[in-house]
Amino acid sequence: MGNKQSGFASSLGSSRAGLTALSIAIGALVGLVSVGFYYLIESWSYLVTGYTDYPAHAGAPHGFLGLAPAFIIAVPVISALLYAPVVEYFTPGSRGHAVPEVMFAVRRKGGRIPGRNALVKLFAASLTLGGGGNAGREGPIVMIGAAISSWVGTRLGLSKQRLMFLCACGAAAGIAATFNAPLAGACFALEVILGTLSAEDFVFIVFASVSASLVSQQFLPDRASVPLSQSLDLFSQSDYLLVAVAALVATLAGIGFSKLIYLVWDGIDLVYRWKAWFRPVAGSVLLGIFLYCCPLLYGTGESVQLRVLSGDFPLGMVVALLLGRALSAAFTISMGGAGGVFGPTLFVGACAGMAVGELVQPWSASSTAIYGVIGMGAAFAAASRAPLTAVFIIIEMTRQYSLILPMMLAVAIATGISLFMTRSTIYTQKLHRRGDRLSDPVSSTLLGHSTAADLMHQPPQVLGADITLGEAEKTLETSGETSLSVVDSAGTFQGSVSALLLREEIEKRGEDAPLTDVSLSSAYCSPNDRPSQLLKELAESSLSNLPVVGRSQKVLGYVRGRDLIVKLYRQQTQALSQRDLGDSLGKRIRKHWKHRHR
Repeated sequence: MGNKQSGFASSLGSSRAGLTALSIAIGALVGLVSVGFYYLIESWSYLVTGYTDYPAHAGAPHGFLGLAPAFIIAVPVISALLYAPVVEYFTPGSRGHAVPEVMFAVRRKGGRIPGRNALVKLFAASLTLGGGGNAGREGPIVMIGAAISSWVGTRLGLSKQRLMFLCACGAAAGIAATFNAPLAGACFALEVILGTLSAEDFVFIVFASVSASLVSQQFLPDRASVPLSQSLDLFSQSDYLLVAVAALVATLAGIGFSKLIYLVWDGIDLVYRWKAWFRPVAGSVLLGIFLYCCPLLYGTGESVQLRVLSGDFPLGMVVALLLGRALSAAFTISMGGAGGVFGPTLFVGACAGMAVGELVQPWSASSTAIYGVIGMGAAFAAASRAPLTAVFIIIEMTRQYSLILPMMLAVAIATGISLFMTRSTIYTQKLHRRGDRLSDPVSSTLLGHSTAADLMHQPPQVLGADITLGEAEKTLETSGETSLSVVDSAGTFQGSVSALLLREEIEKRGEDAPLTDVSLSSAYCSPNDRPSQLLKELAESSLSNLPVVGRSQKVLGYVRGRDLIVKLYRQQTQALSQRDLGDSLGKRIRKHWKHRHR
């Protein structure tokens, strides 16, 4: 039975047909979880405010308990008291948005994501967002999708490459189901999570995205995430100049928001001195007061964002909402609330674009809402540097397909400015601040981060400095090595001698000549030296065994040149074999048929 199960898992992980089935199944499962996450947020919001969309009833008493509007101050605090101890107990130190954690787990940990982390993040995010926290839904659902995929792949015993790919499928499914945007979900997985564009990966990731969207549509309305009441068209070629202006302003707003998050984070770190678990609770007191004063900024803000794009607010109010959302979202995430940065970035971009639209309206032949939609894409592109995702996510969320051309222009401007102005993105900055890197040029080399200590063998033998040349030659022959180190009576490294050099010296001086008369090679390496230094020393010396010498000048071992060559050979052949994984079903059938008829 075990062998049958193992064969089934191997088939799923190695054939395209198996991967297709796995991608579709993962997408469907993540789609269901996404629906559950949506209802968890709404349920908690309804329980603590009496409304599933509190901003639509901003400043009203509690819906069914009739509590005074001031009760809204306690709502984030109650939420934090429930999730903060759970987060600190099960996943200490995991504050902030979750997408960077998924990116790091996929690219640097082989796609292994603890399921416990994802469940805790889902619980905390449901209470944070339902309890008024200003953040987005994409971070937790991306982590949940990737964690589900990681669990399934690990249970099936899939390879590291397949596990990473499956996590990307789960992340894509999460985005697709949450925003009803399957194409954007696929692009997000490729650009942000994997960091590479591959035609084969794209196909399977799309299967997962479509599957997740189809499942979520069975439980949630099949409509645009941002359902604008009008069809938007750019009516004048000259408006492209105004689009560029809106893109520029929204780009600066997106970059500013990404920097504000970590500026606020550092500020809280500077002043907060109590228990780590109490940090979200203390911060929620301030957040509650802020929401009492600005109830329109409660929760994810999707309904208010739609009102902004619909032109319901004057220019001053739009600017106030931009600044308020940026500050409150940065504070929610920095204090330890769970949620994503995608939603707040879109809100900030929509406000920035609408502000420009209001100002340029006398010179524009097009609707003001166009500039708000353009601002959403530009802000996200500037913050994330994921241009394809930025184009498709906004088009799919608004279903304004006529805006593809101006959106592409805006996203290109935003991405170019972001590359010029910033070193990291809104996602990678969290990793950079703690010293983690998603891509390491050294890791991609054949010998990677190996050190001499990792590659060395214990010294089979060393030569005493007080022996003769003949004795040294016999010792070398017995050891089977072509060179050995020479040490004095205290065991201190003096140099190395090769069999070829010994033979030459014996022919000149005779076998009874002391070894001390020979000019020894001084080449050696320390235990922490990298392969580049080892290869350099081996190339410049006549030695086949490079001594590894410690601080006490004792010989710790040898790095053999032939071992490095063998390691390079094995890694290269392994890479070639991995490249051949994932044969098509047709190719597998042909192989099986050929094997049976031999």
